[in-house]
Amino acid sequence: MDLDTITKMWEKDSQLDDVLLDKSSLKIPQLHQKYLTLHNEFSLLKKKKEQQLKQLHHEKYLYYSGKSDPEVYQENPFHHKILKSDIPKWIEVDEEILKVDAQLDYYGTVIFTLDDILRQVHQMSYNIKNAIEWRRFVGGV
Repeated sequence: MDLDTITKMWEKDSQLDDVLLDKSSLKIPQLHQKYLTLHNEFSLLKKKKEQQLKQLHHEKYLYYSGKSDPEVYQENPFHHKILKSDIPKWIEVDEEILKVDAQLDYYGTVIFTLDDILRQVHQMSYNIKNAIEWRRFVGGV
């Protein structure tokens, strides 16, 4: 599942049935469960990716400092001598590190979106209540 799919699902799920407000009200717990499950899945994926980034960061530190096993990087050996203080600069622009970092940013964006969706789900009952009260007011009841 990706961010585009989630936003399309929310676009459909966020529509309240103007005529049958009771059905919309009963749908709230199901929506909460659906988006909370997605939130949990992406939170776990992000945590796993953070751990992968830490491991990759360590591997790249060994690689750029010349302490890694030569057989591991036999296809792509690092032939430069760099200062220890320059290693973090090399690590932060490494393609593999950048790729994992971009995935982390993506998961963060998805989680932010799901947080906002869950806030809106919590507001649905308030919105339904307001709609009912407005109908009563307009109807003179």
